[in-house]
Amino acid sequence: MSDQAKKDTKEHVTPIAAKLKEGRSVIRPVSQVTLRLKPIEGKDRYASTVDSILRWMARRAGKTLPNDAWQRRSFELSDIGAQRTAAVALTEPRYWAARLDDADDTFPLRTWITEIGVGIDSDGDTLFGVRLVCANRGAEAPFDRSIPGFVKQIITAGPAELNGQLLSKQVRLLTSEDDIDSLVRLMEDPRRHCDVIVFSLPENSIDLKDAAASVKIVQDGTLGSTHVFAITGAASFFLTDRVGRELSVFHRGVRTYRPGFRSWIDQPSNHPLAMSHRIVGWPGGGAQAFERWLINQSLANTVYGIDRERELPGFNAVRQHAAMAERKNLKEAGGSDVELLKLFEQDNDQLRKELKEQKEQYDGLLATADTEREMAIQDANAARSLALERLNRIRLLDQRLAEISQKPVIAIPESLNFFEDWCKEHLVGSVEMTNRAYQGIRKSSYHDPQFIYRSLLLLRDFYVPMRIDNSAERRQLYEGALADLQLEESSTGEGVKYAADLYSVQYGGSRRPLDRHLKGGDSRDRRYGFRLYFFWDDDEQIVVVGWLPSHLDNRGS
Repeated sequence: MSDQAKKDTKEHVTPIAAKLKEGRSVIRPVSQVTLRLKPIEGKDRYASTVDSILRWMARRAGKTLPNDAWQRRSFELSDIGAQRTAAVALTEPRYWAARLDDADDTFPLRTWITEIGVGIDSDGDTLFGVRLVCANRGAEAPFDRSIPGFVKQIITAGPAELNGQLLSKQVRLLTSEDDIDSLVRLMEDPRRHCDVIVFSLPENSIDLKDAAASVKIVQDGTLGSTHVFAITGAASFFLTDRVGRELSVFHRGVRTYRPGFRSWIDQPSNHPLAMSHRIVGWPGGGAQAFERWLINQSLANTVYGIDRERELPGFNAVRQHAAMAERKNLKEAGGSDVELLKLFEQDNDQLRKELKEQKEQYDGLLATADTEREMAIQDANAARSLALERLNRIRLLDQRLAEISQKPVIAIPESLNFFEDWCKEHLVGSVEMTNRAYQGIRKSSYHDPQFIYRSLLLLRDFYVPMRIDNSAERRQLYEGALADLQLEESSTGEGVKYAADLYSVQYGGSRRPLDRHLKGGDSRDRRYGFRLYFFWDDDEQIVVVGWLPSHLDNRGS
């Protein structure tokens, strides 16, 4: 086909493709909130919560809600000119679910779908959840994620818990060791499903206005979905003592601790950190742009995960459950075959509509997921290429510097007090230290700290060049360096097979086995036995250290 023919074909196909796209919804989950509302003496928390939601729905429905709605019973608004508004009320268990489809006033073919659930738990607490979804037909436009306004009203109406932690409209400032201990317990709670955002203040400050961005704006924008804290300079030291410098936050930085936090094995990149100078220069508007970005990121994290539907069942699923219960009750009450047949016909019609809608939504979700996945892969590949390019430039510059000048003498510290700083200054580009390795150093009782530094320089100066060059000369130099330090390099053996969690680290998005180690001495006494566990990353051509300086247990030990 000629170039002109291809151009003509494209011009004819483009409007057809656009028309097809108009008929397909692109579904983007926006935010999700699931809370536990604690009882208030003399007040029906369930009823007041449903009433608050109904008032919100009444302002958006386009028509007056029917009387059944205000009795907290099932209803569906189908009047001409009304927006899709419906609710289903169950008696056993006591549960009320609602849905409202709100057409965007400013952007054609965009609809905001709000699904809500309110129930009573066995202990008397009121369970409350809301999910916001954006559906686009045709062209898309960016939007800022948000939480429906009635959520804040419900939270302020009485005590509400998120992951067992009471929520407050006021930002919580952490100042003491006890405060930090409570924070770390929350961060490490395996049941936590939401982000914890920590803003650090400068030293000697207790004023939230001294933070690099507005803590209050982020708190308000994520209230109900995220825990937001501010910590003083002194509290930052306490946090560093608990989780390590690599996973702490200080000097006006802002860190997001994602669910599943485990300080002893997590990579710092799993829990994003923004330093103050980056926030000030954030693309698109400095601190204000960073605040919007942080809110969007945190709310996006609420809508992904396998427990999303379990924590808040979809409205159609609740309606199907209600229909089954109605048929069962009618049958037990001796309803006639005609009455049962009528219910079945109504249910079948409703099911057909819901299946069509669900198929459209799931197709839209799949299309969105495919697009986001492709973009993520492209971004990851671009970042990887850039990182490797920079790594090669660093090595080239180091090589040229060595050719024109004497190799600088590196000072070997006599203690491990500033071990992390030393590693970042002298090992970059050759040896990557994981947070778990730093944890090992903080627990170290090894009698000769300088030996630890020398073993890392051995990896940098002899092991890495040997792996890259793969020459007999490099191998000989490496073996000589091992002999000088009386070290032996070998496979970690059965530990990788029988204690995989212990003999592996999270790195580059996957678990990587620590399949090699440097061994110095046979003593099991932590003061005298030395081990350095690592693996070689062939793609980046660096050593990744996962643990030192003590021995890790295996089946043999």
